[in-house]
Amino acid sequence: MDKFYDNLADLLEVDAINPDQPLDEYENWDSLTVISFIASLDADYGVNMTAKDIAAFATAGDLFAEVQRRKTK
Repeated sequence: MDKFYDNLADLLEVDAINPDQPLDEYENWDSLTVISFIASLDADYGVNMTAKDIAAFATAGDLFAEVQRRKTK
């Protein structure tokens, strides 16, 4: 779990991620960050998601749960 949030924090250029904070409240949450995040999900977890998939999740915690669900398939 820490790696997931650490990678996301690096992409968003913040010290830490609050799993309950809406993603769109992060200043650097934009289309370029989403693309970079998609690449990291594939590389780190073998999980393929689209920008549309990611947009369906309000918080990092929601997104983490989905990555875990897809990873175990």
